[in-house]
Amino acid sequence: MILILSASNREGNLTTLFAQQCKALLDEKGVENRLFSLSQLPEELVLQSVYQYDTSVFNKWSQELIQACEKILFIVPEYNGSIPGILKLFIDGVSPKDFHGKKSVLIGVSAGRAGNLRGMDHLTDILHYLQVEVHPQKLPISKLYDLLEEGKIVDEETLALLEKQVQILIDY
Repeated sequence: MILILSASNREGNLTTLFAQQCKALLDEKGVENRLFSLSQLPEELVLQSVYQYDTSVFNKWSQELIQACEKILFIVPEYNGSIPGILKLFIDGVSPKDFHGKKSVLIGVSAGRAGNLRGMDHLTDILHYLQVEVHPQKLPISKLYDLLEEGKIVDEETLALLEKQVQILIDY
């Protein structure tokens, strides 16, 4: 099973569009997958208990999502030159041993020019620390607003790159 992690909890975020497109591509290829958006996390997170892995609010998601998957596709928006704090909180709330041995592929998205390259590097460092194998081919997607029409990704080159990245994940 492949977990697609849409790494934003911001209302109306565009990251979800790219995550949904990757899900559709995996569905078309008959690959078992699950999409989880960090916007699904409860608003009332008690930060004090985040590191009590067995009783943390994240324990349920760790069991259902992280422990149950072999691979993780991270769709990561750029927030202040890096990854969203909610993604780091989610990762910190899951026991490190639950990540060991997983494989991951990264897609960075941003309204700016760099497609969150710096954020993907930061996330790679975190994932390597957690003993997650990160595929070296990372996909930066820039200038998001230029790729969309009426809330859909219409740029053919971007759609082709997403499909290629999904195939990399399947073959990985």
